[in-house]
Amino acid sequence: MASVKRSGGDAGASGAPGPRGAAGDLPPLRPHLLTVALVLTVVVASFETTATATLMPAALEEIDGTPFYAFVFGVFTLAQLAALAVGGWLCPTYGPVRTFVLSAVLHGGGLLVCATALSPWWLLAGRVLQGAGTGLALISVYVLVGSCFPEERRGRVLGLVAMGWAAPGLLGPPVAGVVTDAVSWRAVLLPVPIVEAAMLLAVWPALAAVSARRLGRGTAAPLRSRLAPIALVSTGVLTAMTAPDLAPTVALPLVLVSVALIVVGARPLFPPGALRLARGLPSAVLLRGLVGGPWMGLLFVVPLALAEGRGYSLSASGAVLSCGVVGFTMGGVVHSLAWAARVDRARMVLAGMVLQVAGMGAVAAGIGPVAATAAYVGWGMTGLGASLAVTALNASVLALAGDADRGGATSAMAVGDATTAAVVSGLAGAAIAVWGSTGPAAVTAAQTVLLGTAAALVLLMPTVHRLRPGAAASTDQGASPRARG
Repeated sequence: MASVKRSGGDAGASGAPGPRGAAGDLPPLRPHLLTVALVLTVVVASFETTATATLMPAALEEIDGTPFYAFVFGVFTLAQLAALAVGGWLCPTYGPVRTFVLSAVLHGGGLLVCATALSPWWLLAGRVLQGAGTGLALISVYVLVGSCFPEERRGRVLGLVAMGWAAPGLLGPPVAGVVTDAVSWRAVLLPVPIVEAAMLLAVWPALAAVSARRLGRGTAAPLRSRLAPIALVSTGVLTAMTAPDLAPTVALPLVLVSVALIVVGARPLFPPGALRLARGLPSAVLLRGLVGGPWMGLLFVVPLALAEGRGYSLSASGAVLSCGVVGFTMGGVVHSLAWAARVDRARMVLAGMVLQVAGMGAVAAGIGPVAATAAYVGWGMTGLGASLAVTALNASVLALAGDADRGGATSAMAVGDATTAAVVSGLAGAAIAVWGSTGPAAVTAAQTVLLGTAAALVLLMPTVHRLRPGAAASTDQGASPRARG
């Protein structure tokens, strides 16, 4: 794969000739400026997500929408999930640059709608736009990384992207809380679209260069072929999200139903052979969801156990999440270092899984009989392991998919991640519904979920070697996923 050029040329990251022929006809690729665009995009999206969670109670109270609290987050999740699936068609069909710009327009427009909301329904409409914009941003960012950077540099860029997702989690809540208390919750949201518009203008030369080369374009199945699978997956995720609020005798069976719906719906969106962990791309796509999703799905479990089981204050129990964010950020730092590109990806994934298992075990001990410090250290280890494994798997998917298929492969990867997180969250909620959400019962439920998730990761470890494609697949990196599956 050819290197990204700093001066005008007719080759993109893949070495394919540009559409206009002569080298002088094409604007120069600007890899550093493009990197800034991608990282700033995820920083803004991450900051807005954590800030919105902080200010939402005040916003809903002002517009008499407190009963809509769950729906505000539910419609965002469903819109994001639908956009993740549709993005697998949009990126190859219209290009990642147009998808990237559309994501910024939807996200910024959604924030403006939310910031000016006078009723709960107005706010819900804005949240739908926000979710759709965030989902399309995820797809377009990864496709741009895969299409515009040579393989030896992708790990560093993906490490910076991982840092961009994680670091704002430390600043978003306190900034949103201070601004909401001092001014208004609307003052938190209104500046973000302005920042997004300014960012697009500043990085437009880099995006224009990518668009001129038609990088990231490819073939995609018709959009209508994705509609039924999207509906099934969304129904499964919604079912998993609502299960914890139901009676214990209903919650667990409902989560199992949601798993069935997700598996049936996701199968057409995944590369053939993914569910049986076929070598190469199918395994990389499925493992990306199975290894990365649990960390997100368990975010609410540990603070609950510390608050209810150990009697910690909300600030002290919530601080454990900051430890996880720090760990995840450090994983991005590791991948951004030059030597990390020389480490075998399968070994990096395995190391990340081992750290997650060890971290979850430490958390289970820390919320129980051992000093609570173990929970904070353990969740930091879990975040570090998740970041190491997820970023390595992202790089594997981008390398194995080939230029023409990165949109669909990235979409499947993101859908797997989101659905796994929803299922794990639903199972954790069902366990809490069964054992109880207060006192020692909450600790028992959290320990069961943590140790069960760790055991599942251990069972997956022997499959990591399947990331390496077989002899036949390795000679056909440019073929479609269906040809390789």
